[in-house]
Amino acid sequence: MKCFKIIEELQSIIINGSKIPLSNKVVISQDQVLNLLDELIREIPEDIKDAEKILQDRQKILIDAQQQGELIIKEAQATIEKMVDQEEITKLARDKSDQILAFAKQTARELRAGANAYADEILEDAQKHLEKLLETLKQSREELKQSR
Repeated sequence: MKCFKIIEELQSIIINGSKIPLSNKVVISQDQVLNLLDELIREIPEDIKDAEKILQDRQKILIDAQQQGELIIKEAQATIEKMVDQEEITKLARDKSDQILAFAKQTARELRAGANAYADEILEDAQKHLEKLLETLKQSREELKQSR
């Protein structure tokens, strides 16, 4: 995320600014800081787009998992219907279909759970990055206010 690089540059400017004796204030280039803040403002929407893309990917993963689960269930039901045709294998067909259906449902649950866990991990990571970005922005603004 380019925003973090810009924030690090802002911090570097503040840290490396000329210190005013007997205070915790520094002299920095207003143009340089304002240019970096403008660049940061331009980059934030890109980071937000990245987060939105992650949300869309999560939705796609959930939809795919749901479709796969439904397909497995349909295949299991089709297998059940084929096996039930003969009287001798009816019991075997029911037992086997119950096993297949249970497996299909379990697989669908696992796929859904895995997709949710993956999406949650990605969203948590994005949230941490955005929170860090927001905190750094707040600190930079506060340092800029204090240096005036």
